[in-house]
Amino acid sequence: MTNNLNSLEKTLNYSFKNQSYLTKALTHSSKSKDNNERLEYLGDAVINLAVSEHLIKNFSDLDEGSLSILRAKLVSRDTLSRLASNIELESYLIMGKSLSNQENKKSSIFGNAFEAIIGAIYLDRGFEVSKIFILKQWKNLINNAETTFVDAKTRLQEYSLKNFKILPTYKLISNTGPRHKPKFKVGVKLKNSTYIYAIGSSKKIAEQSAASELLKKINQK
Repeated sequence: MTNNLNSLEKTLNYSFKNQSYLTKALTHSSKSKDNNERLEYLGDAVINLAVSEHLIKNFSDLDEGSLSILRAKLVSRDTLSRLASNIELESYLIMGKSLSNQENKKSSIFGNAFEAIIGAIYLDRGFEVSKIFILKQWKNLINNAETTFVDAKTRLQEYSLKNFKILPTYKLISNTGPRHKPKFKVGVKLKNSTYIYAIGSSKKIAEQSAASELLKKINQK
């Protein structure tokens, strides 16, 4: 096991002061009660903070709704699973035999373990070191986002003006939930189309999500 851990540390380009954190990060709940679920929870928070800080500093022209959409893409389950695959994390995981034939679950398990590793790095050396690690792992994804990201509302507006000579129509459907955790439901439509609806924690986020869904429907992803 120690040799495997050393090999993974070389792949990660990170050496743990306390290697037991890494062991726990690799241990799935199917194998032991002393597993990586709490580290996964911590890693998720650290990733969101590091990515959010980077976006705030480098995307000064984007509003809160656009930043939320962009961050969601960068920290999605698919992204985490892809990053885990890049370092062949599967070969290091400690899982019970019950998962050996459950291929449909493995992708999320790998992504969760990648989050757990970041949680382990945070416990091992703190946020600044964790942030450096995260930004290295996400470098290509962030660089791509910096050159290609245009928010969904802008893209939908451009499509509507080009094809119909008018702006999309947005409509607030409801605002529910407690003040500290509101839910906004928003609809958007193009000329002669039906409304597409989405829910977000703010009106701007809901509008971005609705615009994104409408773009998908008209094959303008």
